[in-house]
Amino acid sequence: MASADYAKVKDLMTQDEFDSRVKSKVSEWAGLLDGRTAAMTVLDELGRLDVPFNKIAELEDAEEVSVRGEVTSISPIRSFTRKTGESGRVVNVQLDDGSGRCTLVLWDDDVRLVEQNYVRVGRMVRALDCYVRKSNFGREISRGKFGTVLAED
Repeated sequence: MASADYAKVKDLMTQDEFDSRVKSKVSEWAGLLDGRTAAMTVLDELGRLDVPFNKIAELEDAEEVSVRGEVTSISPIRSFTRKTGESGRVVNVQLDDGSGRCTLVLWDDDVRLVEQNYVRVGRMVRALDCYVRKSNFGREISRGKFGTVLAED
């Protein structure tokens, strides 16, 4: 696993113990988490994930952000066909952090977070390294290539 992640907890456990917890997290989430995201989840559980969260009310178009908010509603999952002919899926999740609201757009494989009830109304969600887009319907954020969506317990 990433040595930078392990370095944050090396005073708590061995590298093997950390790697084992990360692998366990990947299994627990049935493959919804990659190794990096699983490592971030382990760090979070240990109180060692240090992420500065942006306030939703202050999000600007085209910026990369990390937000933490409560899920207030979830739209029905929609299937569609892309211009390339490939099928896709999307679901909109409304987040509220007390300063404002935005839509977290989950695409394709991330839709399983809703289907498997990890992301649900009333649960806190962290959206890390996401991109902001202002639309006619308000602020939207979606996970970038290296972004992560984590549901809190």
